[in-house]
Amino acid sequence: MDIRKIGIMGGTFNPIHLGHLMIAEEARQHYGLEKVIFIPSYITPNKDMTGAAAEQRLEMTRLATCDNPYFMVSDIEIQRKGCSYTIDTLRYLKQLYGISCHLFFICGTDTIQDLPNWNDPEQVLDLCEFVGATRPDGTETIDNIIAYFGELGRHIHKLEVPTMELSSTELRYRLQHDRDGWFFCLQCPRMCCGIYSPSTAAYDCDILRAQILRNMECRIFTVGSTTARTHDGCIFYATR
Repeated sequence: MDIRKIGIMGGTFNPIHLGHLMIAEEARQHYGLEKVIFIPSYITPNKDMTGAAAEQRLEMTRLATCDNPYFMVSDIEIQRKGCSYTIDTLRYLKQLYGISCHLFFICGTDTIQDLPNWNDPEQVLDLCEFVGATRPDGTETIDNIIAYFGELGRHIHKLEVPTMELSSTELRYRLQHDRDGWFFCLQCPRMCCGIYSPSTAAYDCDILRAQILRNMECRIFTVGSTTARTHDGCIFYATR
């Protein structure tokens, strides 16, 4: 029987941009992942959460990922409220998909650097394969983290991706200072042009939702079920 391999892309996605999508697709192809689930956080510990609200970031993530049939979006961390800890999400997904399913947590180099400061990082590495996207010359940082975790470091993998100097922080700066940023967003030019308000550093969620309904054919479904919601009310979105 084939072993299921599922990618997890967590983060604030404030906003989501081309770099996130590129890393997710590179990991999907490299590791032969069945799909990649994007999971916007509710509150990311030790991170600036100004700007878009959780519901708005969820809508943006749906919009940005809708044209890739291998991408899904889950609101499990938003439904859970409070601080979003990856360990809680991994435990939930292991329960949902089964202990034999291999989870691949996909992230950038900055996230790898901060891993020792996470909540229960050893258990995180025990529950998933940790994939760190790195530039061709940026493996040293990840090598140091691998060494830091000793035997558990075997669960940390380096994924070389094309160089792209881009972050959500830089994109918010561009939008707040009337500099072009829409081209970083792939499916989201409407989101960034006219929907983003530099004065409030926020997004109009009603306009975002209208754009999604007008430009996508998305249906809500539950992984592993024909009903609309999982037993704890968490919704998964995908394009079919």
